[in-house]
Amino acid sequence: MPAFTVSRTIPVHSDPETVFAKLTDFATWKTWSPWLLADENATFTLNGDPTAVGGGYSWDGPVVGAGQMQHRELNPPSSVQSIGTMHADLRFTRPWKSESKVDFEVKKSRDEDGREVTLVRWDMTGKLPFFLFWMKSMMVSLMNMDFDRGLRMFKEMVETGSVASTTTVNGIEESQPCFLLGRSAGTTLADIGPSMEETIQQVQSSLSQAGVASDGRWMSVYDDMNIKTQSLSYFSGMAVPEGTPVPPGLVARSIPRFRAMHVTHTGRYDHIGNAWAAAYQNLRAGKHKVNPSLPGVEIYTNSPEDTPPEELVTEVYVPVK
Repeated sequence: MPAFTVSRTIPVHSDPETVFAKLTDFATWKTWSPWLLADENATFTLNGDPTAVGGGYSWDGPVVGAGQMQHRELNPPSSVQSIGTMHADLRFTRPWKSESKVDFEVKKSRDEDGREVTLVRWDMTGKLPFFLFWMKSMMVSLMNMDFDRGLRMFKEMVETGSVASTTTVNGIEESQPCFLLGRSAGTTLADIGPSMEETIQQVQSSLSQAGVASDGRWMSVYDDMNIKTQSLSYFSGMAVPEGTPVPPGLVARSIPRFRAMHVTHTGRYDHIGNAWAAAYQNLRAGKHKVNPSLPGVEIYTNSPEDTPPEELVTEVYVPVK
């Protein structure tokens, strides 16, 4: 069976003792798990003491499948040793059976500004079913993205007390056609936030110089994405009436009507990846196929300039055949 290893790390602005206590309490996992949020019909059950060896949780849902996780060993940080470790057993029973080892390490460190932080490292090792050997590279890349999403939510939960991210799966619908003025750019998933912010500012500047108000509906269109390298190309712009003159520095683009899995994300833009993941997970569960000839689309229904981050609403559309 093909073996795999996934490992991701994030700094959290808190002490190791607090981070370890939050991390090892499985009752918190429903708040920041990168998978459970994709399945509103999934059940989440705590088993035994969720903070002690032998305790754990189980899940069961039509989208996320079924399985359980159980504490195998817990070594909390102390005043002498500021490193803590958690070791757990992960078992999947549906859609296929497999077992993996999950390990966390929390360690005192400092960020780029010299402030004390706790580094959280999340590792998982396991084996895929033999019939999925051809998907190993893709699945590891996808799991890396899932771990990154989960760690961002865990960090926010520890630092602020909550996670500003809610996904609503609306199902397959018809998108609306539109005509955009904007610009294209390329970046990586790690840099998508600042890259898109810069692109939108450039578009706004060009619109302003041309005397066009920038208070319309803003969108981003994802033309290409390489899961393995986590690089992508996109087009960001504002919807305008078709035939609107194109200001210097911008290009016009028409987006046709298409069938799509529609997911609404409410919360920080940092977590929009949760909506994309939910869309793809629900498509797979429903045995629908993505239409690779059409781009995915994000529509920003309110503005970060006058909307609290936790109230930002983004509509995500993934085209289907």
